[in-house]
Amino acid sequence: MDRQQTNRRIWFLAWSFGAAFTVLGVRLTFVQSLAPIRPDAQDDTGHRMIRPATRGDVLDARGNVMAQSRLVYDLYADPVVIGTNAGAVATYVAPLLGKSALEVLPMLTLTPEIRTNWVVTNVGALRVTNLAVRWYTNRSVLVASNVEPAVVARYRDGITNLLFPRYVELREAYTDARRRTPGPVDRLQAMVQGRGGELKEHSRQVSRLRRERDALAGLQREVRINGLTPVPVEQRVYPLGLAAAHVLGYTTNDVVRPPRGVPVRLIGAMGIENRFDTELQGVPGLLETHRVKGRELVSMRGRDLAARDGLNVRLTIDSPLQSIVEQALDDAVQAIDPKAITCIVVRPQTGEILAMANRPTFDPNYVRFAPVDHRMNRAITVPSEPGSTFKMLTYAAGIDLGLGNIDEMVDCEHGRWQPPSGRPVRDMEGHGLGVVSFEQAFAKSSNVAAAKLGLRMSAAQFIGYMKRFGFLQRSGIMYSSRSNWGGEHPGGIPEPERMNVERQGRMSYGYGLYATPLQTAMAAAAIANNGQLMKPLLVRSIETQDGRVVAQYGPMRAGTEPAIRPETAAQLRRAMRSVVTDGTGKITALEEFDVAGKTGTAHKVDPLTRRQSNEKYTATFVGFLPAEKPELCILVLADEPSKRGGGSHFGGKACGPVFKTIAQQAASYLALQSTLRTNTFTNLALTTNQPAQRVN
Repeated sequence: MDRQQTNRRIWFLAWSFGAAFTVLGVRLTFVQSLAPIRPDAQDDTGHRMIRPATRGDVLDARGNVMAQSRLVYDLYADPVVIGTNAGAVATYVAPLLGKSALEVLPMLTLTPEIRTNWVVTNVGALRVTNLAVRWYTNRSVLVASNVEPAVVARYRDGITNLLFPRYVELREAYTDARRRTPGPVDRLQAMVQGRGGELKEHSRQVSRLRRERDALAGLQREVRINGLTPVPVEQRVYPLGLAAAHVLGYTTNDVVRPPRGVPVRLIGAMGIENRFDTELQGVPGLLETHRVKGRELVSMRGRDLAARDGLNVRLTIDSPLQSIVEQALDDAVQAIDPKAITCIVVRPQTGEILAMANRPTFDPNYVRFAPVDHRMNRAITVPSEPGSTFKMLTYAAGIDLGLGNIDEMVDCEHGRWQPPSGRPVRDMEGHGLGVVSFEQAFAKSSNVAAAKLGLRMSAAQFIGYMKRFGFLQRSGIMYSSRSNWGGEHPGGIPEPERMNVERQGRMSYGYGLYATPLQTAMAAAAIANNGQLMKPLLVRSIETQDGRVVAQYGPMRAGTEPAIRPETAAQLRRAMRSVVTDGTGKITALEEFDVAGKTGTAHKVDPLTRRQSNEKYTATFVGFLPAEKPELCILVLADEPSKRGGGSHFGGKACGPVFKTIAQQAASYLALQSTLRTNTFTNLALTTNQPAQRVN
C-alpha cells in the first residue's frame, strides 16, 4: 500500500512538472514566434537617450580637489497640470524637500494674471483704441533648487503611489455601486415588479462613477508625469572657495538647450576651466533603442555608447602654500589698503607656479555676484611700469655684455644727473649717492647708476635682452587656440620706433615700458636659475578619473640659450643679496635664510593729465631664497598702497612685510634647510676652536 502511494506521488509530481514546462514552452513559442511584440506605425516609441558625461576635476599638485562637478536637480511645477489637486501634491512633496505644505502650496496653486494694455489701430482716417485683456500664468514654477539625487529618487519611487483624495472617493463609490448592482435573477424580478427605472438609474450612476474615476485617473497620471518635473543640473563646485580663484576660473551654462533629462552643459569661461575646457568636458554617451508598453526591446537596441567622463587636470599649485599666500594678501589689504595686490610664487629651476593670487578676488561658487574687475587675473592681464625691479635686467644686460661689473665704481651724482639729452635723471628721496660701486648703487636703488649703465649699450642690445628675459611677449601660460591667449598681456614699449637716449635712460630704471607681474617674477627666477629663463608651468598633467596619465607637462626652457651667463647671474644674486642686507629691502631679511631681492616703486601716470602722479604708486618686491641655491622666488606687487605708516608706498615697506610673511611660512611648510643658522654656528665653532654643534 505504501509503495503504491509513493508511486502515485512520483507520477503526480512528474505530470505537474511536465504540464508546467509544456505551458511555459507554449507561451514562449507564442511570444517569440507566433505573436512577438513588435513596434508598428502606431506603437513605435523609438527612444534616443544621451548619457551625459561628468566634467573632470581640477586637482592641485598633491591631488587635492580644487574644482569638481556634482549632479543636482531643480524641481519645477506646472500649476495648470496640477490644477485643483495642489493640496494633495503639496502634502506629498513637502516632507521630501524639508519644507511644510504651507510653504509649497502657493507655488503649486494656479494663479492666473490679468494683463491689460491699450491697442491703437487705424481704420481709415479714424484711430480706434481698444482695451486688450489677456490671461497669463506661469507654467514653470521653481519649487526647489539644488535637490540631491537621493531625494529625487525617493520622489520618483513614491510619486507613482500618489492618490488624490477625490480619486479615492470615486474609486470607493464605484466599488460600492458595483457591489450593489443586482444579479440576473434580481434584475428579472425587478422588471416583473415594474422597477426597471431604478435599474436604469443605478446603471447610469455606475457608468458615471466609472467615467469620472477613469478621467481622474488619467489626470492623476498626468500630474505624476508632468505636474512636478525634476530637471538635472550639473553644478560646478570649488571646495576651497576663494583659493586660486583667478587660476581656476569659472564656468557658465551653454546656450544650446539639451534633450530632456540631460543637464545643461558647462562651458569654461576663464582660467584653467576655459584653457582645458575640451579635456574637462568628456564625451557624452548614446543609447538608441525601442520601448513598447513600458518595456525595452533589447533585440532592437541600436547604438549603445557609454559616456566617458571628462579628464582631470592636475596643477602645479600647492593648495596649502596657496592658502598661505591668500591669508598674507588678506592681511596686507588691512595693513596698506591697496587698490589691488598680487603675489606669485615660482620654483626657479622648473618654472612651476606654486601659488598665484590677487586681491580683489571672488568666490567661483558665487561668480554671478562678483564685479568684472574682481575676476581679472592681474598677475597676467594687468601690466604696469615695473619701476626699480627692472634694474635687474639693466644690470644683467650690462654685465653680460662686459660693459660693467658690480665692483666697478660709478658716480651717482648725489641723486641728480643730466644725460646727453632729455630731462635729468633723479633718484628717490634719500637715495642720493656719490661715488659708490655698482653693487652699492643697486642696493640703494639708484636711478642714476642704472641710467648710466643702461646707456652704455645700444637700443637694439637693450631690447634684445628684454626679450631674452621674457619681456615684450606673452609667456603662453594660459594659451590655447580656443582661448586667445587666455587674456595674457604681452607688455610692451609704447611707440618703440621713437627710442632715444632719454627714453632708453628712463627704461633702464623701469619707466617707459610695461610688464606684467608674471614677467617680472619669471625674470627674477631666471637670475636665481643661473641665467636660464624657464617657461611658467601651471599644469603638471592630464589624467583619467582612475589616475592614468594621458598627457604630462614638464619644465621647458624659454629660448634656445640662457638669458645671461651663469657668471653674470652670480653677480646679480650677490647684488640682490646686498639689497636685503644693506639696501632698500632690509625689512625682508630672515633669521634662517639668505634672501636676495629687489624693491621697486613707480609713480603711476594720471590718465587725465598724462603725467606722473605724486599720490599714486605701484610698489613691488621680488626676491628668492636661499640666495645661492634658490628654492622659491616670490613676487608681491601692490597697486596704489596707502601712505599710512610713513612711506608705506615704497616697494620695500609696502610689499616687503608681505614677502617676509610668505617666505617664512613657505620655507617652514616645505621644510627648506636653513642657511644662516648653519653658517653662524660654523663660524662660532671656528672662533672657539671647538667642533660645531648641530642645531635641532
